[in-house]
Amino acid sequence: MKGDVSVKKTYHWGIMGPGFIADKVLPDFSLSDGGKVLAAASNTLGKAEAFTKKWGIERAYEKYEALVEDPDIDIIYITTPNAFHHKNAILAMEHGKHVLCEKPFAVNAKAAEEMIACAMENHVFLMEAMWTRFIPAVQELKQQIAAGKIGEIHQIISDFSYDVPFAPNYHLYDPEIGGGTLLDGGIYPLSFAGYLYENLPEEYFGYANLRNGVDIRDHVILKFPSGGMSSFICGADTASPWNSVIYGSKGAIKIPSFYAAKEFQICEYKTKKEEWQRFPYEGLGYQFEINEVMKCVEEGRGQSKIMPLEESLGYMHIMDELRKEWGVVYPQDKGEI
Repeated sequence: MKGDVSVKKTYHWGIMGPGFIADKVLPDFSLSDGGKVLAAASNTLGKAEAFTKKWGIERAYEKYEALVEDPDIDIIYITTPNAFHHKNAILAMEHGKHVLCEKPFAVNAKAAEEMIACAMENHVFLMEAMWTRFIPAVQELKQQIAAGKIGEIHQIISDFSYDVPFAPNYHLYDPEIGGGTLLDGGIYPLSFAGYLYENLPEEYFGYANLRNGVDIRDHVILKFPSGGMSSFICGADTASPWNSVIYGSKGAIKIPSFYAAKEFQICEYKTKKEEWQRFPYEGLGYQFEINEVMKCVEEGRGQSKIMPLEESLGYMHIMDELRKEWGVVYPQDKGEI
């Protein structure tokens, strides 16, 4: 099945910052091809021990330094809040560890550039955890679009909003740790459009409503070098179905829950034919991303061809400019990294 790869050895993973995301991803390691979580580290030993006990993980560390100094760990998965991705990734890479960093890659392009430079200097693998790209349905979708199934792409319209009660210290609403819905959720439809157009947008603008110094409801429009466009909404105070529709010159493709897709519908304009294609998978689908990381490491590659570092950096530049336009400023933007 597309998105799956074969890995020859067992790779030992360490989790840096166990919490909500790590709890979602952990079960899918058992579905991966050779991935085993050996250790986890938090800023408090109690939290690390609770996490490792819950998931049957062998080692718990109170400090991140202890995790990266563990000689048995091959790959670090960083799931700390956005503002700490830069510091945590560099710590791991300077100790020779390969890194999968949770999205968004960083809080701004400057931090992303430093992370990429560190990976290259230390000859280690680095990738943003844009797991959506690796699931079978999206891999198949990409191939069919490239083969001209719906002709040339003209428009992509997506939504990715959720309803989260406001709390000023919650990471989504806290500018001190890189909050805001653009970085938290908007990165999904932004990256999805870029993946299908096989390019970064050349023009973009958007509107945002702010609260507590961060964006809580956004509408962004992108124009790509081909002339194709994309628009998306994302929000923290209004739920949406997380769907995407791709409009081409010959047909359209509807994708329910595009970020975790298991199916899509192809609609041909001329014949009016509608066809559902389904690509079920076990678990939540993180195993395909995990496999990609291990395959790249095994092959000695510093980055993934499916989620290259240049794209992650490009999206950070775009989000930097949108935030600047909206007046969303993080301490890191003022040099307080």
